[in-house]
Amino acid sequence: MDDRIVRAHQLSKWYGPFQALRDVSFELAPREIVGFLGPNGAGKSTTMKILTGFVAPTSGTAAIAGHDLIGDPLACRRAIGYLPEELPLYLDMTVSGYLDHVARLKGIARAERRREVVEAIDAAWLGENSERHLRKLSKGNRQRVGVAQALLGKPPLLILDEPTSGLDPSQVANFRELVRRLADKHTILLSTHILAEVEAVCSRVVVVHRGATIADESIDDLKRRAARATRLRVRVRGDDASALADALAGESWATILTREGDALTIEAPADRRGDIVAAAERHGGLRELREERLSLEEVFRDLTMEKTVTG
Repeated sequence: MDDRIVRAHQLSKWYGPFQALRDVSFELAPREIVGFLGPNGAGKSTTMKILTGFVAPTSGTAAIAGHDLIGDPLACRRAIGYLPEELPLYLDMTVSGYLDHVARLKGIARAERRREVVEAIDAAWLGENSERHLRKLSKGNRQRVGVAQALLGKPPLLILDEPTSGLDPSQVANFRELVRRLADKHTILLSTHILAEVEAVCSRVVVVHRGATIADESIDDLKRRAARATRLRVRVRGDDASALADALAGESWATILTREGDALTIEAPADRRGDIVAAAERHGGLRELREERLSLEEVFRDLTMEKTVTG
């Protein structure tokens, strides 16, 4: 029996002469929260459109909860709860009325409909708002309504597209806690361009850029990648760091990021700190050394920049 909730293998998509996806592959395990990252135009939306059945891939295969995307698309759709970035809402409806309407559209049997609506309201923390009209809800509570409609039908997979867009910090924190709790019963693919969002709730990240998968690794691995690189602010005695800059320019392990008067900002492996100190002493004398670790945002930037240069 296939224990993967999602298997995407070499998904490609052409729109006329433009290739939006290039052999994108990844897998999602049960009850896993995976961040789906990439800059604007990276291919995230196209991938989600393929997985949710809105468009067909030009090539490649995918399976949702063991169902083939091409051979059994209806079963795949039933296995997915989808929260788009802009959820269409009928603002004159109450929360419970709207969810009942969505349950009908999803084909949930009448005998099960009321129970599912109540369970979705409870899971999305909407109990006190269940009879309020949608137009009277805050942005945060409307997003919870979006989560509730995605839960109807008990899909094993939830796809959340930019779910915290437009929320204030308090609403973002509440929404993150909600996502963590939902992972007790669901696999979650969280699409976003904010790496801090992924770091807060995800155990793994898939990064796409220019239509291709450029990283698929755990958050811990990303943090270790960041820890391996050190950014050093070096000041020499005197007014000019040119001699030190020239000396380091010939070293493959050192990248000079900025140069200003007596100061250089250098990116290098953590184990090269001693070499930089020695070079500074030889070329002007060391006045100051300050170390900074790369953030995950900077690791993400470097990943996409590297792909832009080499791709």
